[in-house]
Amino acid sequence: MSAMQALMRDTQSLGQRGMAVIAALVVVLAASVMATSVIERQGVLASVLMTERQHAQASWLLQGGLDWSRVILQMDARDNATTRQDGIWAHAIIGLPVGASDDPQRALFSGQIEDAQSKFNLRTLAQGGQIQPDARQRLGRLLQSLGFDPSLAHAMAQRVADAQFAGDLPPRATGLRSIHDLQSLDAFDAPTLDALQAYLTYIPVITPINANTASAQVLAAVITDLGLAGARELVAQRERGMWFTNHGDMVNRISGLTSAEAKRLSVRSDWFHVRGEVSVDGTMLGLEALLHRDRLQLPTIHWVSY
Repeated sequence: MSAMQALMRDTQSLGQRGMAVIAALVVVLAASVMATSVIERQGVLASVLMTERQHAQASWLLQGGLDWSRVILQMDARDNATTRQDGIWAHAIIGLPVGASDDPQRALFSGQIEDAQSKFNLRTLAQGGQIQPDARQRLGRLLQSLGFDPSLAHAMAQRVADAQFAGDLPPRATGLRSIHDLQSLDAFDAPTLDALQAYLTYIPVITPINANTASAQVLAAVITDLGLAGARELVAQRERGMWFTNHGDMVNRISGLTSAEAKRLSVRSDWFHVRGEVSVDGTMLGLEALLHRDRLQLPTIHWVSY
């Protein structure tokens, strides 16, 4: 064998071994990529499972908060003839640790009950598909006192009327659940409705306004001769502990109150909004519900959303 042939054979052998090494490296690299992909997928799956577990735990805790609200409202109805802002139901809960005993800070609960009858009920704006002019006028006064165009009251009244049966005619619009259902109307964007939420609500039946919990703006809007200054004085009296003890007491203390206006007012409430939020290891979940209180039984949940 010549030296040239030997050199060519050695070169070929080296090339084959080099290719084998490269092939092995490629296999190792592919295996590494696959292993990394599997680990990443397992990590994502574990994260999803953890999030779902935290979401389920938060949902369970929120349901517990809703049940707590129902018990509190039942106790208040049993012990008090009136519904007042100094009641136990009116105290908000902020950042209450509700985690396991070994780590209570792992889950935090915040919640609040609001008297829905402290607000102007949009349901009063229409009856049988017909706008009620007096109610629309009262809403216009309220909107004006809040710095909004009072003409918006007509659009809101029409939306309420459109959601009702008019004789044998079916509703022309879907039913309302909260004031945020007005967002489809012109001029009612989310910031506007957020600003009005403290003064307006939608309860599915016509309800009186609770003079013990209503704001000065709402009271001034529904009592024609009271005025905003007079309404603020009534609220100040309440804050000093001079609550209305019964309907007669309210009628005697509000000067210029007409019989029609007196019928639109009360001193206790049966409808309440509940809002709650739970944080579990950074996972947040919120709840909102409308409760109807019965004097003898636990309040019923009219609707709830997460």
